[in-house]
Amino acid sequence: MKVFLIQFSPTWENKESNYSKVQNLIERSSPEPHSLVVLPEAFATGFSLNTQATTKAEPDQTYAFLSNISISHKVWILAGVIVPNENNSEAKNLAVLFNPKGKWIGAYQKMYPFTPMGEDQVYTRGKSTKTFHVEGFQLSPILCYDLRFPELFRQNIVQGTNLFVVIASWPKVRINHWHTLLQARAIENQAYVIGLNRTGKDPNHNYSGSSRIIDPTGKTVMEMKGKEEVASTKLDRNLVDEWRDKFPVLKDIREDLLP
Repeated sequence: MKVFLIQFSPTWENKESNYSKVQNLIERSSPEPHSLVVLPEAFATGFSLNTQATTKAEPDQTYAFLSNISISHKVWILAGVIVPNENNSEAKNLAVLFNPKGKWIGAYQKMYPFTPMGEDQVYTRGKSTKTFHVEGFQLSPILCYDLRFPELFRQNIVQGTNLFVVIASWPKVRINHWHTLLQARAIENQAYVIGLNRTGKDPNHNYSGSSRIIDPTGKTVMEMKGKEEVASTKLDRNLVDEWRDKFPVLKDIREDLLP
């Protein structure tokens, strides 16, 4: 499966500007049909806690944009979107998936809101992991701060996951943690780990991108720097199976010790 990572700097709380940026970046990269296109956490607004701005006209507005992009390029799209709760109190931080026909396949809700910044005060916690079948892979979305909690990954692994996609707004000040944790999650779960981070800055942080893809052996197979760009590579499902057969660590998982 071919993967395209859209690393860019979202304009703060300006959806139309961000739709335009994303559309231009995707059109310039010309992804092949049935590729997976990945956008960062809260791509349409940036990581804002102002729910009046992030949830306005949602989910219809951003879902329509993503659906149209999926249809026009015949690609899968995984993207970070903020939507209101059903009762309109607080909101939800989601990773949503659309198929090449523009159909909404499902969503994963961030299970670990970033409490040091007060995300848990405005965005509710998700309650379950999600796994989606995408072009021969079992894909589990992960959102930013979730990366620090390995038990979440283990729950996905026992459900058959072989590809994790971590979309994030991970600040430059802790970017060394980003590098280390992505590699650790790939090694311990013998799975591909895609880490897509934003770049640029917002009122709270500077971001250095550093998006990357780690293979099941822990090798970095694609690495991006700090500029706005699109990078792509091909993932090999056989590599996952071969490595798990050669070094069968996952057979020793103690499911009775999982949360």
